[in-house]
Amino acid sequence: MTGVRRVLLVFVSGFLAVAGVLVVPSATAQTASLSYSVQTSGVDPLHAQDGDPLRITISGLPAGATANYRVCPSPLPDGLLKPGTWAPDHTVAARVAAYCSAFNDELSGAVFAPPNTPRGRSAATQNIVLDTFVPRGSRTPANINFDPEYTQLQPSQALTWPSNPEGKKYSYTCDENNPCTMTLTITGTPPGSTAAQTVYDSSITFAASAPGLEIQGCGGVGASTLNASMPERFGDTAVSWNQMLCAPTQSAQPANIVAETEDAGLRAFDTGASDIAMTGSGGRLASQTERERAYVPAALNATVIAAVGWAPTDVTDSGALVSSRLGTALTFTWDDVANMLSKGGLSPSSTGRGGIFRNGSPLVTRNPALDAIKDGNGNTTSAPETRAGVDTANLSFFGVTGESGPSTVPAILSGKLASAAPGAWVYGTTSYFADKGGGPVGTVTDLNALNLDLVNVHNVDAKSGRVNVRKQVNGPVLGTGFECTNGCLNWVVTDLATATEYGWAPVALPDGHGGYVAPTPASLRAAAAHATQAEDGSVTIGDVSADPAAYPLTFVESVAAPVNPLIDESCQPLADKQAQLATFLKAATNGGQGGLGAGLVPLTPELLSAAQEAAALVGTGTAAEACQEREDARNPGSATGGSSGSYTTGSGGDGLGTGFGTGGLGAGGSGSAAGAAPLDTKVPTPESLTESRNLAASTKIPFFPGGTALAALIPLLALVGLVVLPAGTAYASAGRPLPPWLDALKRRITSMRSGS
Repeated sequence: MTGVRRVLLVFVSGFLAVAGVLVVPSATAQTASLSYSVQTSGVDPLHAQDGDPLRITISGLPAGATANYRVCPSPLPDGLLKPGTWAPDHTVAARVAAYCSAFNDELSGAVFAPPNTPRGRSAATQNIVLDTFVPRGSRTPANINFDPEYTQLQPSQALTWPSNPEGKKYSYTCDENNPCTMTLTITGTPPGSTAAQTVYDSSITFAASAPGLEIQGCGGVGASTLNASMPERFGDTAVSWNQMLCAPTQSAQPANIVAETEDAGLRAFDTGASDIAMTGSGGRLASQTERERAYVPAALNATVIAAVGWAPTDVTDSGALVSSRLGTALTFTWDDVANMLSKGGLSPSSTGRGGIFRNGSPLVTRNPALDAIKDGNGNTTSAPETRAGVDTANLSFFGVTGESGPSTVPAILSGKLASAAPGAWVYGTTSYFADKGGGPVGTVTDLNALNLDLVNVHNVDAKSGRVNVRKQVNGPVLGTGFECTNGCLNWVVTDLATATEYGWAPVALPDGHGGYVAPTPASLRAAAAHATQAEDGSVTIGDVSADPAAYPLTFVESVAAPVNPLIDESCQPLADKQAQLATFLKAATNGGQGGLGAGLVPLTPELLSAAQEAAALVGTGTAAEACQEREDARNPGSATGGSSGSYTTGSGGDGLGTGFGTGGLGAGGSGSAAGAAPLDTKVPTPESLTESRNLAASTKIPFFPGGTALAALIPLLALVGLVVLPAGTAYASAGRPLPPWLDALKRRITSMRSGS
């Protein structure tokens, strides 16, 4: 296989060289050429969004090889002249230098800058890894001196070639309609040669749309489309579920995605403005709960502290240190987390962040990647600021961010810190904290609350929406600025789905037995074995301290759906819309488990069974009850009851209710025993993002005689498979009998197959 790939590479290289997009210069290259392969991961570059993580791995290069990248237009312009002779200059080196610079990325609002120096080959892996992201934007318009059409030179007797009387400037755009290339500059000395070669490889083509959600292959919003309120972290999953249901038949989309904070979504659900709402904490963030609801579990997620950045943890063939994007989980104690989030606004070299980032601190000593970080000049004296993420040129940001607004993420985290680290979970004692100094932080539902509305307290500089959070940490994401020369970091309080989608590295937290556990599919499933039922009927994760395999900040994403039927403004039942809701929930609790967004973990068989039971309650009430509760919700002063929306902590510190019997929900299910093997602490990969975004691009099957009629049935048969059959797999893997309805369907399909 390797030989075939090399032959193919030689053929493609020859073609690209003729086309002028890849060059192998000098006579030496004709007898000995660089042999290598290029692989991309993280996202499909041709179906990406601005900011999606992209890893470029170059393998097979000789020792001492280096590589770098630039964004170039496609095709690469070929209008240069050689200075002095004014003959055409077709060399790719000159063209890349002239046209591939000053590209501005829309998401970050900054120049998309390649590394200051080429990256060397790793002595350990013998690969060159370039971690970056897929950009979208345009080049700053500029003159190209030796291109007649864009030069600023004027024609004269000596210079007859300038042809730009209107003073045009060159620019290009890279977006979903204008693909560009991530052009690699690869330099190395081939085996058997004494001369180094430089190859310009433009085989990576990318096309990026603006960040956001787009449902493809469906018929848009219809009369029976549900209004679905949800936090942004669940958006990709909602897109996937929509496409799973409507793309095969190009019908109207089942759900209209309304992205808003969880409290706003629950309020919209209660008043009837939305038909369903997604939440990770039941009704704890709801200001009122007049509308009777069932909480249908949909996926496992987790609160995480994500490290965003680079550390000099690798060496080149020559022994020089080189920074790598963080990929292995750092380990934090509960005190470390508490101090980081309650004592901002001061220099990390002193008492800022509780001193956890100082040289020689337990946190730094425990994590070699943190210990290796220095400032841009290679000094250790200001290394604490670099580790903490303080931007000394912009003291409005002290290195820690996250999404603002009421959310499950801070509610789960702060509740745990209040019980696990009460001594550290207190505000700093300087004058910055005013009368709150030294006081307990307690439980908060909005990260902004950690700043106490005081101007110099920068515990968490939260931003509105994921795009703005991503923009805030763009420097350490790209990692190419001077400040990242010897490592750089920012920190994001977020959820596992968001961290996975952006390629950020969640830290590992105490497992209760002297070790640490990272948020992985295995550790979230282990935590799910400790699920309990809260007083509001939602499923939540109980105390996992006895289970070292369970990640302690796991939570269950659920669909809040109405027990009473959907009604119109005249209180008449909406039969078609109710059927749409039933189909949507059936998909979510069956085949939709295979279409979750990046980072979300499918339900365990026990939770899946609980989800299907909860879904069966939806729509079982009466239209009269639905009409009355809507009136009460829209006029809360006219009714009694409801919820205060407060978030309280129980003895375990995580605000949980009673369990589903002895041992909690599904005791003895997928949880791990104390003697389980150590968990992998690698960061979850975002490859599933590509699958969820391109679900509508199905395989085209050529027709055959009589195939036209069958083709009309294929989408419906596929829909049955997507919605129903994965549930059978879950039951089989758990050693449980199929439900009667599913067993009957299986027998019917089997009899159809045997009779054909």
